[in-house]
This record gives sequence, C-alpha cells and structure tokens, in this order.
Amino acid sequence: MTAPAHPVRVSAPCRADLAGGTLDIWPIGLLHPGAVTVNMALKVEVELEADLGGDAGSVSHTSPRGERRRLELADAARDLTAAVAFALVPDGGVRVRVAKQAPYRSGLGGSSTYGVALARAIAGCLDRVPDDADLVALVRDLEATVLGVPTGVQDHWAAVRGGVLAVHPAPGGARVERLDVDHDRLAERATVYFTGIRHRSGMVNWAVIRRRLDGDPEVVSAFDDIAAAAGDCRASLLAADDDAVAAAVRREWSARRRLAPEVAPPELDRVIDAATAAGASAVKACGAGGGGSLFIWHPPGIRDDVVRRLDSVADGGRVLATGASRLGCRVTSGS
Repeated sequence: MTAPAHPVRVSAPCRADLAGGTLDIWPIGLLHPGAVTVNMALKVEVELEADLGGDAGSVSHTSPRGERRRLELADAARDLTAAVAFALVPDGGVRVRVAKQAPYRSGLGGSSTYGVALARAIAGCLDRVPDDADLVALVRDLEATVLGVPTGVQDHWAAVRGGVLAVHPAPGGARVERLDVDHDRLAERATVYFTGIRHRSGMVNWAVIRRRLDGDPEVVSAFDDIAAAAGDCRASLLAADDDAVAAAVRREWSARRRLAPEVAPPELDRVIDAATAAGASAVKACGAGGGGSLFIWHPPGIRDDVVRRLDSVADGGRVLATGASRLGCRVTSGS
C-alpha cells in the first residue's frame, strides 16, 4: 500500500447531553414512544492525524504526551484504536498521532468522538468519504465489541454533525434532527463544568439496561419520565423558553437519579448543590452520571458566580465549554 504524501488531520467535537441520554442505546428508546435524546456539540475536541506509512501488520499510536504504542490485530478485541484501524485497513500500516483528547472520564463521549475522528482520518487516507450513518454504525459497533456492552449513538452523531441535535430512535436507525437555536443565546446560558470526579459510564449503563429489559417497574417509570422530559427540552429549546428548558433538565435529572444509586453519589450531589446555590436554574451530570462533567443551565450574566462557587467545592474542577459548537467532524488538512 502506498502512503499518502501527507497525513490526514481531523477534528471532531465532544458533546454534552441535555436530556434523554441512554434512550439512544438500542433498543431502549424504541420501548418508549416519543423518545428523543437532546445534546449539543462542544468546543472540546478530539484532534488527530493518521497516515498509512507504518509497518505492515501493526498500528502505531502516539498519545498527546508523546507516548507510543504498537498494536497488532489481536489488540482489536480490547483497544478502540486497533479495532478501528484494522477494520478499515486489515493489513495494518496505520500510524495515528493524537494531538487533543477530552479529559479522561469526563462524561462527554470522548472515546466515541475519538473513534469517529480516527475512522474519518483513515478513510481520508484511503480517499474515501464515508456516509454519516455508515460512519456512526461502524464506530458504535466497534466500541461495543471493545467494551463488551451495548453502546448508543448520540455521542457519534454529535461528533459527526455538530450543533444542537435531537436524536430520535426509530426502527431501522435513528433520525437525527439539527435544532434551529440561537447559538449566541445558548452561549450565555449553558456551561459545561468538569467536576474532577471520574465516572465509569459503560457498566452503569449496562446495569440500567438489564433492569429495563427485565421490566423493572421503577426503571420503566424513570425512562418514561426521561423520555417526556427530553421531548419537553427539545420543544423548549426551539421556543427559546429559558424557564421551560430549565424545568425539563431538572425533571430529566430527577428521573435519571432513580435509575441507579451510582448515578448521583454524595460527592457529585455536593457539587450540584453548590451550582444551584449560586443561582443555576438546572444542573445535571453528563452521560451516565456518577461524576465527570455537569451541564449547567443558568441565567445570563451569572456564569462567573456559579463557577467561583464550583471551584470552591470541586477538587480539580474547571470550565470545559460554554455554549455549543456549530462544527462537526471535519478534515483540517491532508485530504
């Protein structure tokens, strides 16, 4: 295989989910009519480059810190880099250099975003432009293989499309709606804050999914409320109704807490309570909860007050993003 003259460099955004997370995992959303997942892409990005100039039969991975790994086909069962690279280039020879990643265990879909960016970069090396739905399906399935648990699609669609999305589960595949919102308004009202509390989304989600598929009445009821709150969130964003957005996010988080005790441990509650005391209208954990990052909806002009209060209680906490990014996955050089 002949390597391209230049590597292909790709950037892709991570996401914050406002309402309806977990409903994007098949078949959960299909079990709740009207289910939707609402999220927004962030200016927290994965940036990497790939080329085909490596050694046959292997994949070379270099981290943002310059740490290098050599991966072989056997690693594809447990490593996403190897899984994506060998799925697209069975003979290997892929070299990957990562420039940026989301904070580890931040709850912003960083691994899915990485998978999308990597697949898009390698496809560019092969002079291919994958269909969005095909790209999402490939990375979703490879992630599930590596993690050993079902994975959803909301992270991947945010990475591919950017903007503010409503992902509607549907037979045969999700319908993805880009919401027409005022990004300047959103930038004044939405903050994503990393708490410094590391979370583990895969196993929490899997425990919840098993209980839902077993028909646990409490989990079924909680998902009914999550689905209804997510629908309200979508409508409220389109109507630019700040109070209704806040009410929907609060309702979603209240229902999500009922799914499992791990969703809202005491140390996370303390941080959420601090944001609320500082004037935030609604606060929820991103992803499966348990830690990671918070989505905070607040009136314009009080972000600094909220952040100061959070910094006083969160060890290692910091603002990661404000508002939403319009940009999805894109090739920035080399193709």
